[in-house]
Amino acid sequence: MHASSKWLIGLLGVIGLVSLMFIPTGFGYVYPLLLPYQWHKVLHIFGAIIFMGNIIVTGMWMLLAERTKQAETISFAARATNWADVLFTAPGIILILFNGQFLATHWGGVFRTSWITAALALFGLSGVVWIAFLIRYQHELIRLSGSSNGSVVQLPNAFFLVLHRWYFWGLVATLLPLASLVLMVTKPKLW
Repeated sequence: MHASSKWLIGLLGVIGLVSLMFIPTGFGYVYPLLLPYQWHKVLHIFGAIIFMGNIIVTGMWMLLAERTKQAETISFAARATNWADVLFTAPGIILILFNGQFLATHWGGVFRTSWITAALALFGLSGVVWIAFLIRYQHELIRLSGSSNGSVVQLPNAFFLVLHRWYFWGLVATLLPLASLVLMVTKPKLW
């Protein structure tokens, strides 16, 4: 298993622990702010920027790497995508969830405000896609590239089949949090 995959597994555990914070709010518990509201908001927005920025950029990066038709470039991009998830996607998720929990208190709670509930559901669905498909495909892309040092001569056809599945599920996992972001900005009353 590639080192970045091991890091991702560890970070998924942290994300799982942070997600457990949502259970008490389902029963009406309100978390007191750890920092001033504005600081939680800044950290929440920063998390959204590094999260959304990374998932959009890595998709484009892989597409551009594939277009070079150079096995070493494509293999490097596959490994770098996994590391980008370790450095940006997972920390972004942690910042979004952790600070969002505190911010939701200002609006009546996560499950008492329709747009927050819907945005969290879309964000969570994106996470399910990331865990169920994207991380597995990224690990498979690294494995199929056959090299951990970048000296790849030719990539097998199976690599490109997995890569195109990764594109599809990556698009799904990008559109869902984009819709969540729109709800967070517009704050519509949904029900």
